[in-house]
Amino acid sequence: MFTKINRLTLVVGLLICLASVPVLAATTLQVASWWSFEGGSSLDEFKLAFEAANPDIKIEYVQIPSSEYYTKVLTMIAGGTPPDVAMLGMDKLGSWVPRAALQDLTPYIEQSGFDLNMFFPAVKDAITYNGGIYAMPRDATTSVIAYNKQLFDQAGVPYPQTGWTREDFLNIARALVQKDGNQTTVYGYAFDTFSDGFIDWLYTNNASVINPEATGSGLHLPEAVEVLSFLQGMVKEGVAPAPALTKSFSRASGAFNSGRTAMYVTTVGWANNFSKNEDLDWDIVPLPVWDASSEPATRLWVNYWTIPKGAKHSREAFRFLTFLAGDEGQRIVGETAMGIPGIPEVAYGPVFAGREGKPSHKRYFLDVMDGARPFPLFPQSDQFYDAMTREFDMMWSGERSVEEAVSALNDVTKGFFK
Repeated sequence: MFTKINRLTLVVGLLICLASVPVLAATTLQVASWWSFEGGSSLDEFKLAFEAANPDIKIEYVQIPSSEYYTKVLTMIAGGTPPDVAMLGMDKLGSWVPRAALQDLTPYIEQSGFDLNMFFPAVKDAITYNGGIYAMPRDATTSVIAYNKQLFDQAGVPYPQTGWTREDFLNIARALVQKDGNQTTVYGYAFDTFSDGFIDWLYTNNASVINPEATGSGLHLPEAVEVLSFLQGMVKEGVAPAPALTKSFSRASGAFNSGRTAMYVTTVGWANNFSKNEDLDWDIVPLPVWDASSEPATRLWVNYWTIPKGAKHSREAFRFLTFLAGDEGQRIVGETAMGIPGIPEVAYGPVFAGREGKPSHKRYFLDVMDGARPFPLFPQSDQFYDAMTREFDMMWSGERSVEEAVSALNDVTKGFFK
């Protein structure tokens, strides 16, 4: 038996040994974002939840203004001082991967057994590029038609229903136009003239901004010309506002929010903005099909979390990404109204489809996922869209035919794809 002195000696010895064991410091992950993380943002929710579940990792956000975000992050990567995690808009994936700016997550996924099949199939497709997986979904959005119920009621026009066609849409838009003498006070439809304003319509007619081989513009192909002519025709007819007027409304979304147009193609982000307008009585419906023989289609946009090349804590960063893309992270996405959670079971639950407030038919954002096509990704996208805007300006104003505009764009951009 130990004497009291022996027991005391043993305890003191153990305490000395424990005191000599080094305490491992938590790994700090730098996470780059263009969002402000002050005032209880979604980023704060992510940080609190992740650190509670992973006490060995601390999150340190690096906020970079949106105007310089992509240039700054690419500069950090090139200089060998990248953040461990970077938020990325979907359109940048096609140009950043060829620059070797991002890590392929496939090895981490295979080692961890992370199940990509938990995502909507379209979301899973959207994080894949050139055979690799370079991102995890932050949140997603499809596109639907937002319509002003009050303006429909004033015109005596029934609300649109699923399964309507482009012809139905045009006839309804015409019936919703209101005039005061020669002055149009309410338009039937408004759209933006950059790619976001018409890419959904391209998809409904099985067209795209680039050709199927991704070797050049696809906007001169017959299906795309048909779509652009349809949209230009609405401007010429006065059913939709001209580009200069749309800008005075603070974009087409502003025209809808102020009651100056009865319909608008909306994403979840704009829908969240409209829901703040207590005077706006509105709802949503899926986009019309191009014609009776067409399949439903819409655009899918996914915001990303990525691991840049050269990140110092890649394995810990992957743990953060899988948390953000997993059940808990995607629940926060829904609760903080970031967008559509990428996991169907979460999205169809109370945090998104079952959430109170307008629009009443939020689940339409989810029901159209089966026909969702990811935003096109290609290395020349930045150059291409700049050229497209220049060449199309006069087309939207009616000073140039669609055929002239798409031919000019095709000629200007051929060199981009060599």
